[in-house]
Amino acid sequence: MTLPGLSLTLALAGILAPMLTDAGGQASKITAPETITANAHVAGSTGAVATRVTMQIDRYTPEAERNAVADALKHGGYPGFLTALRKAPVVGTVTVAGETFDIRWAREQPVPTGRSIVLITDKPVYFVGGGSTKAKPREGYEVAVLQFRLDDSGLGFEGTMAAAARVKPGGPSGVQIDDYAEKPIQLQTINRAIK
Repeated sequence: MTLPGLSLTLALAGILAPMLTDAGGQASKITAPETITANAHVAGSTGAVATRVTMQIDRYTPEAERNAVADALKHGGYPGFLTALRKAPVVGTVTVAGETFDIRWAREQPVPTGRSIVLITDKPVYFVGGGSTKAKPREGYEVAVLQFRLDDSGLGFEGTMAAAARVKPGGPSGVQIDDYAEKPIQLQTINRAIK
C-alpha cells in the first residue's frame, strides 16, 4: 500500500528535492544535532499498539550523499537504492521499544512555519500485521521511513512511520513508498528536546 496524500508528498520531497533556500537565496539552517520524540500509534482489526519513538539526528544528509542515493534509485531501482543507502554514513538513530536502528538518510526542508523532516533507516523497525496468518511475505521491505513536520518552536504536527517499507521508482514524482502495513503508523505528540 502506498502512503496516502500529504504523507507521500512529504516523503517524496525529502527524498528527491534539493535543499530549499530562504528568500535571500541562502541554504536553510542545519539544526542537527537534535533529539526528537514522538508517540507512535497504530490501530487495526486485531487491536491497537502505542509506543514511544526517540529520533537522535546527529547530522542531516548533505547534497552529495542525497544525490548518490537518488541517482541509485533512478538508475538501479530498489536494489540500487538499498546498496547506496547502506553505503551512506550513519547520521543518527531511531529507538523504538528499547531497540535502536541506524538512520542513513535524514533530510529537513523548510515549510511554512517550520520544517519537514524525513528519516530512513537501513533496516525495518517492525512488521505491523506480520503475525497474522494471512500476512504478506516480508521479503523486500528492508527500510523504515519516518516523516513529520516541526513548527518553529520545535513542536510537531502529526506524522507517519512506515515501519517496514520499500522505496521504488514510479508515480508522478518518480518515487513511491510501499508500506508493509495496511496503513502507516501515526506519529503524535512530536517534540524537539530543548537543550
